[in-house]
Amino acid sequence: MKNELLKPHKSSIGDLDANLVALLAYLVATIVGWIPIVRYVSWLAPLILFYMEVKSPLVKFHAIQAFVLNVGFAVLYFLISVVVGGLLGIGSITTVTAIAAAGIAGIIGLITILISLVVLALTIYAMLGAYTYKETHIPIIGDLADKLILSLGKK
Repeated sequence: MKNELLKPHKSSIGDLDANLVALLAYLVATIVGWIPIVRYVSWLAPLILFYMEVKSPLVKFHAIQAFVLNVGFAVLYFLISVVVGGLLGIGSITTVTAIAAAGIAGIIGLITILISLVVLALTIYAMLGAYTYKETHIPIIGDLADKLILSLGKK
């Protein structure tokens, strides 16, 4: 069902158009993901939509894909935060190590921004697909989402 175009239909959530609910799975998670501290649980919104939906395969797919995307990003962001914190802790030993650690932390910070922009671009790509009633698979993540849906027996 990769990149399959579905007919317009309604979601079981509030009898809204399924494409809008699928789009909301990404939008809510993205907005919450930009809030400090709360970003680590931004994956909850699409997961809740996944379990609330009972009839739309479009909503289920996009909700679980948004879930996988946001869990992956939250884990990656957490690991990067731990590395940067460790570098800054080590850097406080001497002035030279502090300067080196700050430089490395700055580079890692730039990498984090680039990763955030890539995740945002992938999210927009998937949102456009969701809005047009298409099961747009994000590379690797879409396949993981399909496997997760099958393992949960929800498709």
